[in-house]
Amino acid sequence: MASFEFFIGKRYIKSRRARFFISFINLISLAGITLGTAALIIVLSVMDGFQKDLRDKILGIRPHIIISDRAGGGIENYEAEAEAAASVKGVTSANPFVISQGMLKSKYYTEGMMVFGIDPEKAGQIPNSGGSEIMLRPGGKLPGILIGKELASRLLLTQGDEVILITPIFKSSSFSLLGMPKVGKFEVAGTFKSGYYEFDSQFAFISLKDAQDLFEMKGKATDIEIRVSDIYNLGPVETMLRNKVSRRLKIQNWQQMNRNLFSALKLEKILMTIMLTLIILVAAFNMLGSLIMLVMRKTKEIGILRSVGASQGSVMKIFVWQGMILGFLGTAGGVTLGTITALLLKKYQFIKLASDVYYLDYLPVEIKVIDIAVIVAASLLLSFLSTLYPAYKASKLDPVEAIRYE
Repeated sequence: MASFEFFIGKRYIKSRRARFFISFINLISLAGITLGTAALIIVLSVMDGFQKDLRDKILGIRPHIIISDRAGGGIENYEAEAEAAASVKGVTSANPFVISQGMLKSKYYTEGMMVFGIDPEKAGQIPNSGGSEIMLRPGGKLPGILIGKELASRLLLTQGDEVILITPIFKSSSFSLLGMPKVGKFEVAGTFKSGYYEFDSQFAFISLKDAQDLFEMKGKATDIEIRVSDIYNLGPVETMLRNKVSRRLKIQNWQQMNRNLFSALKLEKILMTIMLTLIILVAAFNMLGSLIMLVMRKTKEIGILRSVGASQGSVMKIFVWQGMILGFLGTAGGVTLGTITALLLKKYQFIKLASDVYYLDYLPVEIKVIDIAVIVAASLLLSFLSTLYPAYKASKLDPVEAIRYE
């Protein structure tokens, strides 16, 4: 059952006799808390969306765990090592591959890129390739190559075009003291689009056998790609992998390989949270000022309450309740406004981005209940703290002095 302190605090907010200036400051405080809370929810939802979308796109084309040779010379017995890794509980696939840098030359342009040599039988992991990975298999006039959509666009390539892949491997030549780079001719089997600009503009896929021949990795793979069922519980899988594979092999997970990127996103989220919390803090200071002025205006009423038996604690509670009612209304309005806006952004994606700048072509949104709970707690805490000083000053008024000249 609500106390009389709550009813008096609510009455002070709704009082028609309150001065316009005090009421206006209360309104500003309410609006400040609402806008600050809404802004925090929207911005954190967008940043969480960025992180989730970026992580999903990275893991859609890159390994969850990668096994490589510590010395950098390649994995010789890669088939046996891949079988041993695949037997570990929680591992869904273990595929050897060859990766190296190269240059791709079309009729018009030349671009630097990264080349992946993969097993065509297990190439279904390539996103949005339209099934063209089947053309990486031997049998055609030229071996096939799958190129990122952005890279193909820059080189003016379409399916069926011939390209030359220039490697950093040099062969001895009578025409040059340094030798000539080893090259290979390929036919564009198709393009893929991961949605992550860096991959789509720099990556290409060829068959594992072609990559071994071209990069002089006969009987070797540079790495083994591991995919797991639970990307957030990698500890037990890594422990079992270390017991299964050779000790000369190094194991890294996706969090370690992309540590700098996700650390930067986390830091940016923290900084934005601090900056936007200042909006709520300013609103809390406005509330503090309005409550102090209200205490000064209600001196007579406070004196009367004290003279009829109200304790210092009761007087203090009246002004705490008043501030908390404003804080609760502002927080509730902010949560409603922020959540509805975030949901609309998520559903309709009406804010578009330049994919070559932001890696994404729309504004992603991921609403987390834990973030909203923290924002609500912070908003209510700041509202509560802003009431303490004016409530304390009101409780310390001497009732005799308060009504002497009234």
